[in-house]
Amino acid sequence: MTAKTLYAYTLQPVNYEVSEAEQRNAQLMIWRSTNKISLKAWAIMGAVVVLALLGIALIKNYSTIFCWVAIVCVIVYLLIRKFGLEWYVKRKMNEFPTQEIKGIRLGVQPHGLVMRQQMGAQEGVGTVGWKDMYEWYNTPEFLLINFKVKDQQGAYILPKRMDSRNFPFETIRKHLRESVGEPKQI
Repeated sequence: MTAKTLYAYTLQPVNYEVSEAEQRNAQLMIWRSTNKISLKAWAIMGAVVVLALLGIALIKNYSTIFCWVAIVCVIVYLLIRKFGLEWYVKRKMNEFPTQEIKGIRLGVQPHGLVMRQQMGAQEGVGTVGWKDMYEWYNTPEFLLINFKVKDQQGAYILPKRMDSRNFPFETIRKHLRESVGEPKQI
């Protein structure tokens, strides 16, 4: 048995550094998860296309032009929603700088995630308890944990590469499943 299987928490906090690319990727994935076309919108588009196709089949001469316009409008809406909005969001995200995350060490303990940061001659310590976390996402690249402490919201982006540095992701997942529930899908 290794020390990792004997003790499921961190003995020493590990360095917590998230690059700008990792932050942008997490932001984009979260935005994609919120940019879903609703069932109501799909039903409306389906009805418009069906009515337009019926109009093309049943109406003759120049009167069918409004049916073709309706079909084109549905296609343009889907293209804008799929490609145009993502392009716009990427452009807007690049306008705002990300905050560099360096000099922080993070540990996993039975009561929550412990963050340590050197502040001059002193070391600041903060803990986010498992009960303070209200949602989480488990993606192939990272864990995203949203929390609220003293009416202030925050988030941890935990890159999966940290799992190889004695940072127990399985313990985090276990506690999150117990206190929050299953991860949300992106």
